[in-house]
Amino acid sequence: MYIRFLYPYTMKKHNKSTAIFTLVFTSLFFAHQIIASSGYTKAEVAKHNTSSSCWTIYNGGVYDITTYLALHNNNYYNITPWCGTDITSNYNATGHSAKASNLLATFKIGVLTTTPTTTSTPSSTSTTKTDDDAVIVTPVVETTTPTVTDTNTTAVLDVTSHNPYNLLLPLILGIILYWGSLLIFSKKLKQFNAFWNTLLILTFLIPSFGFGIFMMLQYQFPSLMKIDFRFLYWHVELSVFMGVLAMSHFIRRLKIYLMQLKTR
Repeated sequence: MYIRFLYPYTMKKHNKSTAIFTLVFTSLFFAHQIIASSGYTKAEVAKHNTSSSCWTIYNGGVYDITTYLALHNNNYYNITPWCGTDITSNYNATGHSAKASNLLATFKIGVLTTTPTTTSTPSSTSTTKTDDDAVIVTPVVETTTPTVTDTNTTAVLDVTSHNPYNLLLPLILGIILYWGSLLIFSKKLKQFNAFWNTLLILTFLIPSFGFGIFMMLQYQFPSLMKIDFRFLYWHVELSVFMGVLAMSHFIRRLKIYLMQLKTR
């Protein structure tokens, strides 16, 4: 009896939650469509030409890439000169992947509009005399269309690239930490091995395996690229560090490894 009484209640509550979720999702969808359909002129986009406010034009769409700018500049190359400009030709010339195009779509805030703003100003008047000698003064309205000069139609791609990685630091740091700690804890080899085995597992699971999987998922979920963390950088640097530890661990256990081969 209790179950019968509770079942309609839970179903009713479930249906209510589903309806609320559907309403919220639909509202967000249409809100995004409304925002993405906002119109901007080239002159308006050109005002957002700094790293703190970076808008671009691509294939007739307007995109705000401010939050992604620093990440792209650090991991790839400097695109700050693209801010406030039409990047269509430069973007297509660099051969971006489908992943990059999907990511760019998430930054769309509107479309480029060419509809000019018209202003009406009375520049002269005309007089009309009626049959009863009354004079009617009528202003003549001239419609003027302001001319917008686009000075930044296309930015010159700055491909000033630099190597963000440091090879010597993880190499030297790994060698000093491993072999230095071996000299200090030479009488406590069990604790030494346990510590470095644990560190090897962690450096494998997090920067090597974990970050690698995460960067693969970015192809399926481009919105993950918005996370402000240099996954690629630390994936490379900590993988080198892990490699130094693994090779040092192997060299120290080389005799044991050779003995195991001989027993076979």
